[in-house]
Amino acid sequence: MPPTPLDPSFPLHITLLLYTATGALLLILFLLFLIHSKFYALSAKLTRSSRSAKNEEQDAFPNVVEAPSSTHFEEFLNEHSDRRRLTKKEQFKAYRAWRSEKGLNWTK
Repeated sequence: MPPTPLDPSFPLHITLLLYTATGALLLILFLLFLIHSKFYALSAKLTRSSRSAKNEEQDAFPNVVEAPSSTHFEEFLNEHSDRRRLTKKEQFKAYRAWRSEKGLNWTK
């Protein structure tokens, strides 16, 4: 049976080389994990930075067309309280007539 690195008859320089190589591999593995964690943190920071820049860009240029605080339909319903009690079909029929009276429809 051949001698193992733990046997006293095994050459000392090979045993030292074996332990040194194992230590170097463990050190390289540790450094790879360290680099990976630094890379992950940098990637997350860049992602947050790009998202905040995108949000600032959207805030810098607000939409040209903004929705009115109350719609014409709400105005129509608020003029007469009994309009809210109508069925949806009747409400829209009356709303179309109301829009024509107010001149809010597109002309053909």
